[in-house]
Amino acid sequence: MPSSVLQLRLQSTDRVVADKATVSFAGVHSVHGKFIETYSAEVDRLGDVGDIVVRLPVSQSLWDDVDTPSPSSFEGNVEVELSDALGPVVRGRLDSVQFEFVRQLEPFAEAFSVGDVYPNQLIEISGAGFLRPEEGATVAVIESGSVDTDAGPSRDVSGQEIALRWAGSRDKALVPVDPAVFGVQTASFEVSVYLENQLTDGSTSGRTQTVELSGTIQQPYIARLSPDAGSRGQKITIVGRGLIPTDDEGGYGMLLRYEGTFTPDDPELPSQEFNTTPLRRPPDRIVNEQEAEQSVWYTIEDDRSLTGLGATPGVFEGTITPELFDNWGDQEGIAWQGVFRVLPTKQVVYLKYLPAFSKGLEKYGLRNVEREIRDRVLEVAERDYEGINIDFREAQPDDFIEYAVIELGGPDPSGRNAFGYDNTFNGVAKDTGNLFLGDYLGGVNAQSGEEFNNPYGGIFIESFSFFSPTLNPDSQYTSPAFDRIMKPFMPALDGEPIKGSEWPDGPRREAIADAIHMVGSVIGNTVSHELGHSFGLTYFPEDDIEPTNRFHNQVSGPYIMDPGAERPFEERAELDGQGPARFNDRNYNYLRTHLPAPE
Repeated sequence: MPSSVLQLRLQSTDRVVADKATVSFAGVHSVHGKFIETYSAEVDRLGDVGDIVVRLPVSQSLWDDVDTPSPSSFEGNVEVELSDALGPVVRGRLDSVQFEFVRQLEPFAEAFSVGDVYPNQLIEISGAGFLRPEEGATVAVIESGSVDTDAGPSRDVSGQEIALRWAGSRDKALVPVDPAVFGVQTASFEVSVYLENQLTDGSTSGRTQTVELSGTIQQPYIARLSPDAGSRGQKITIVGRGLIPTDDEGGYGMLLRYEGTFTPDDPELPSQEFNTTPLRRPPDRIVNEQEAEQSVWYTIEDDRSLTGLGATPGVFEGTITPELFDNWGDQEGIAWQGVFRVLPTKQVVYLKYLPAFSKGLEKYGLRNVEREIRDRVLEVAERDYEGINIDFREAQPDDFIEYAVIELGGPDPSGRNAFGYDNTFNGVAKDTGNLFLGDYLGGVNAQSGEEFNNPYGGIFIESFSFFSPTLNPDSQYTSPAFDRIMKPFMPALDGEPIKGSEWPDGPRREAIADAIHMVGSVIGNTVSHELGHSFGLTYFPEDDIEPTNRFHNQVSGPYIMDPGAERPFEERAELDGQGPARFNDRNYNYLRTHLPAPE
């Protein structure tokens, strides 16, 4: 259709950075004959791992080339090409493709019934001619009808429109029990509807047949929580029926009301009663009318204390009731009743490897052992934080709403050749107590740039060549061990990059193993150091009164939080009997206090 967007997915497990995309057609058009054309397209994903989606809006040139008064078709091959400034980097091709081009689709729905439903429920219908989201909307127009609430007068809903949801094909669609139209209160309704396609260009299809619908809106409820225990910032799934998001424009929403008793694990802390004054919170996300997501929430007060359900480990025993509201009144749902345990705080860390990380390894001739280097980075980080409730992940977490992210890339964007930098800033430079669980060590942070003249964060592996005495003869911090280990592989040291076929059984196996250990150890040590900053290190007792701007140990170890000049290459790389560095007792006890590992 004129408003369609052609989407082509390229399967990819590699890291690809591209500036532009083209889509080429080679085949036969039913009216115009031989058809060979190339069009510029949009790349949906730039520079991350996974599939690449290329989008070609049909309205951009393609429709002009194929437009005819009556429907037409194309049969042939389609090729996608991604390129950067140096030329093509990825190609993908589909053979024997068929497209049909039509100016308009008229929606049709087979007869269907409604019956007992819940607010926000989706009713699947079959038919034909339903629009994709980018093309416009297929809407159900209420020709006539009313809603009769159990607690109030009848409401005329004639003329209201309900946008259908895309169900994955043109012959199926989802009709929502829209709270903006039907409300959230228990009620019955009878309506006559017809379908209409409304394209993004403002045109509409003709009116279709009228369908008579009737149903009864049921009382919402919460059935269970999953899991039934979680730590601060963890995602809890709430399962029930009739769960709705808050929509200010639509005039409806939902709060969750917590009533009961919270008993802290610490016997010296008093219990809290939430019966006279219940806690009320909106869900963090509504997945659908049967599922909502709510973090074990907390609030950081002005005095840097924590309040909220997740502030203190303990047990909540009571009820959670959905409270729905709309423009016409309120509806209390049926409550969940039970016990929920708040666990000690866990810090989840997402190690986010950027495409520049892989390119940085190419600089050292180590691209073909990236997996082994990443394994060593994880091994070092987990060892350094042993006994601390930290969970390192290479995949983006889906079980926590709040988690830290540390980007691992190539060059230092600031041009200072820093090894790494914690650019997080939460009103104060040092997060004493690790109150903020969602730190992002990466990207650009304007507050950090204003405060410390360095907005960029993350790990910058290309800067580690600073340790080479050959490449940096004037530096006092270089080490001959760097050149000794990297010379066989690093092009800048006249080395030959590692080939995929020579690991792990090639003749350079031992030298490769040394390079993996060295590079992975240096990166892992830097990860542990920069994350330590984001957790509130280095800790000084006076930080409990007011966080200071002292970030490194005053007495060197070898300790992870020593200043950079006090952390020699051999210690970071764990060579010649030096290292591994560790947290000094005060820093380790601080971490244990705020992130105690489960017993």
